[in-house]
Amino acid sequence: MKIALLSLLLPLPVFADAPFSVSDAEHVVIYRKDGQYSAFPRFHQLPNGSLHVRFGAGVTSSHLEPRRKPNQFISKDGARTWQRTEQDTPNLIWATGPTQPGRLVDPNAHAWRYVKANRRNEFEKKGIEVRNSPDGRVTYAYGCYVRTSEDNGTTWQQREIPVPPKGLIMSFLGPATDLRLDANTLLCAVYGRPTANIRFYESWLIRSEDDGATWDFLTIAADPEKKRSFGETAIARAANGDIVAMMRTEPALGSKMWTAHSTDRGKSWSKAIETSLHGHPPHLLTLRDGTLLCTYGYRDEPIGIRAALSRDHGRTWLEKDIVSLRADGSGRPGDNGYPISAELPDGSLVSVYYITRDGITGVEATRWQNPWN
Repeated sequence: MKIALLSLLLPLPVFADAPFSVSDAEHVVIYRKDGQYSAFPRFHQLPNGSLHVRFGAGVTSSHLEPRRKPNQFISKDGARTWQRTEQDTPNLIWATGPTQPGRLVDPNAHAWRYVKANRRNEFEKKGIEVRNSPDGRVTYAYGCYVRTSEDNGTTWQQREIPVPPKGLIMSFLGPATDLRLDANTLLCAVYGRPTANIRFYESWLIRSEDDGATWDFLTIAADPEKKRSFGETAIARAANGDIVAMMRTEPALGSKMWTAHSTDRGKSWSKAIETSLHGHPPHLLTLRDGTLLCTYGYRDEPIGIRAALSRDHGRTWLEKDIVSLRADGSGRPGDNGYPISAELPDGSLVSVYYITRDGITGVEATRWQNPWN
């Protein structure tokens, strides 16, 4: 059934301290419902050109909320309108390729897992960080897994990936963290805490060279002095073959994102350096013209979504190449963003994210044209 959606084509407000606003940006509501907190969309393109988004709608705004109802929508007209779907279409970034048609390999971290409150001591004795869940249970994030399918996602088999002892291992948004380099080589960025309840995170990578049979657990960025956090990490392969990682840092407000590079397909990483991009978390996309796009949430006033372009394969991000996609968000400053972007066949761009407006947190999309052309 087709759902009526609100589509806005409005000029964005101009702020004295804001970058250039993309004036032709068209904002489309995918799902927005009073009393529900809808966030963290996973967004990808399908082989037929359609767009698919999956997200959860929760009863509280807690990021530990387990009572989220899954929602899936599809667009067949370039994100202008969206229809609800029950089909959980797999992301083809997981596909091994023509040598093994139908095979999909999806690695990730488990993220939050929920158990009865009386099991808290069991996990804390193992050195695993435990937090309270809004539903009265406790939750922990530890471990990685890989699931495989030989029939294009109809059925799946799942097994654990061995990992070193850590206090917490967390996933991010699947499309932002997943990268397949060829039929054998898979990368997935995760992050977490080496010791439970320390303040700062480290950025890690699970990497396979045999299409998911075995895995290495590597470090992208970490501060041995525990003075800087490297958290939610997006990765992409730049046009020159480098693997680029863009990382959220802490403190969340008042800091800029950091980046690291790998010239050996993710085996080793350069020292992380600070970028000019203030906001988080990031998504990286290599455009067809060879430039590298970063879209990210902006959580200070004016709250919204921003984008930046690198013309040298992610080595530098110039302030003149930062633009604002929208700046009309409201609510808690630390709760907005998580964009995923795609380049459509006609060269236009679509970014899907969550945003709070007028007290309602929902999932929305922005259609926009490349302003750097």
